[in-house]
Amino acid sequence: MKTTTLTALILLTATTTACTTQTTTHIYKPDGNKQCEPATSTLANSTNQLTTAGIEVRSSHCATQTGISIMTVCGAPTLGIHLHEINASDIQNAKDLGYEEANNLINEEQGTGYEITNCP
Repeated sequence: MKTTTLTALILLTATTTACTTQTTTHIYKPDGNKQCEPATSTLANSTNQLTTAGIEVRSSHCATQTGISIMTVCGAPTLGIHLHEINASDIQNAKDLGYEEANNLINEEQGTGYEITNCP
């Protein structure tokens, strides 16, 4: 009896874990803000765009691309991005909205990546 109960408990735990575990990934999109100008795009707008499309957003952050330089001139784009954690199964839907996988920003040989920052 003890062996049967233990086996059933192990199988139940494995099944429950398999059903509730879901792989996530991080996506990003440039925030669209310009140097020397007030922020026009918000993290909330970016999150709403995804949720309106039926994509569950697990977490959201403002971030900045690192390891690259841009020309400093008023009106030019910034290195700001909106970073979101979503279910990996939604990646194509996010790409259709103009988002990219955040892993594409990371290149250790070139020293590029991103870091989470305060939102403007």
